[in-house]
Amino acid sequence: MSETNSDGLTLGQLRRELAHLVSLADTAERPKPDAINPPGHGMAGHEWRVAQEAPFAMRPPLWVVRSVDDPETRESVYVAQPDPYVTYDWERQLDFVPMSPLEARRLAMALLAAADRAEHLTAGVPRLEDHRKETA
Repeated sequence: MSETNSDGLTLGQLRRELAHLVSLADTAERPKPDAINPPGHGMAGHEWRVAQEAPFAMRPPLWVVRSVDDPETRESVYVAQPDPYVTYDWERQLDFVPMSPLEARRLAMALLAAADRAEHLTAGVPRLEDHRKETA
């Protein structure tokens, strides 16, 4: 027999939600850049690389995010989304899309929200915020 609180959540659901929140806190620190491109580089500045798990690809597709030091282009964040079916020469063939910092933050937050929801759906654990909306 499982204990429930006044919102109908079981103790197990609350524990899983707490474990999830703790894991989020562990990943809340901003990642350090994977590379710092020197002044002679075509896009000098900081670079973050995110390898995507893609078992169907020859090698993992690599997302590249850059903030550049050049005064003429430093107002944007540059994102290259790879095609998992293409093997790239990372320095010459990636197409970078410029985004304003506001757009980049909105994209990052949307990715976090979608990832959170996908994890909860996969685990079969309702999010507390969804539970509150259903009972309101």
